[in-house]
Amino acid sequence: MSPCGEFGFRRPARHSFSDGGRRIRKSKASLGWMRARRVQRYTRVCANAGSPQAAQDHRSFFRTEFDTLPDKVSIKNNKARKDMKTILLQAWTLAANTVLDIIRQPVILLLTTTCVVLIGLLPSTAVFAFGEETRLVRDGALALHLVFGLLVAGAAAAATIYTEIKRGTAATVLCKPVSRSLYFLSTYIGVLMVILLFCATVLLAGLLSVRMVLPGMQTDGRIEALFLTAMLIAFGYATAANFIFRRSFVSQAWVVLFPCLAAAFVTTAWLGPDGHVVRFGSLMAWPMVPAGILVSLAVMVLAALAVSLSTRLPPVLSTSACAVLFFLGLVSDYLFRSAAATSWWAELSYRLLPNWQDFWILDALSGGGSIPWGYVAGAAGYAALYAIAVLTLGLLSFRRVEIL
Repeated sequence: MSPCGEFGFRRPARHSFSDGGRRIRKSKASLGWMRARRVQRYTRVCANAGSPQAAQDHRSFFRTEFDTLPDKVSIKNNKARKDMKTILLQAWTLAANTVLDIIRQPVILLLTTTCVVLIGLLPSTAVFAFGEETRLVRDGALALHLVFGLLVAGAAAAATIYTEIKRGTAATVLCKPVSRSLYFLSTYIGVLMVILLFCATVLLAGLLSVRMVLPGMQTDGRIEALFLTAMLIAFGYATAANFIFRRSFVSQAWVVLFPCLAAAFVTTAWLGPDGHVVRFGSLMAWPMVPAGILVSLAVMVLAALAVSLSTRLPPVLSTSACAVLFFLGLVSDYLFRSAAATSWWAELSYRLLPNWQDFWILDALSGGGSIPWGYVAGAAGYAALYAIAVLTLGLLSFRRVEIL
């Protein structure tokens, strides 16, 4: 029998107490009064205990009672957890809406489809390279990946912050309990999600394109058929979804293109040049994967630049500014590195401009070489730090933008 039943009073519930048959919920103001009341009850019961053992049992029971009573620290912790959950939910909602706004833009589908089709046509144009077909197709696919990634990043950024400010959507969102910092960072996360899916799609297309090349100035017709079938299935599904379910053709085609190419890639990884089944991936150009990841990191930095510039500049100017920064970063070694020893502005320009050469090291793949994964990790750290610095400046700029 518990000490409460022994002395004739009922043990109160953890989150309520009994008062005249009514259950009253605890509040912050009543916590101190309830603790004092339990201390008085503890003193009276222990004083009337019949033996030292009974008093010890009473002390142990009431110590448990005191531990279960919530205090101000636990209330603050619960409130902090609820606030963090609310912030994460808001960030996810804003990022998801950003993704939907971007993939509904016809220019995004046009750029992605054009890039994939051009990569698929590279083996046909490289059959006269006289032994360098694979290298030419690989370098061409990565170059298209980088150039079209710049265009997609600029178009995606233009469809978010600047357009939403002009349309009044940003004012509608920010009038709710959503901070500008959360809105800006969630927008970049949405753009980053689109960029990641674009890079994955283009990388799969590049791997399939390199696999099409055969020795002797020939191409594998089976792989070409799978590549074309994947494209037709993606657009056929988007057409059916638009006609039957009234869904957006642009967004459906853009999203379905990746799983279709992934299915074609898995099928290709099992096929040999003669059509027989081989060990999975034994004929795929796997050294191209780290090179594609490096190019994807460069595109992510370009996306950070585009989103930051879109807080002040219209779409055409922000994309043009990204292109200028991209060109200056490519030639920074030739323009500023040699003059950095004698000119402080040349050294400052060389330090501030992103060095795109760190993400373009295709010479390491020559002669059957490969790019170490340690270098990829170091380049990822450099890209993350540069993107954080650019986003910080963009956030400071966005906080001072007048939104009506």
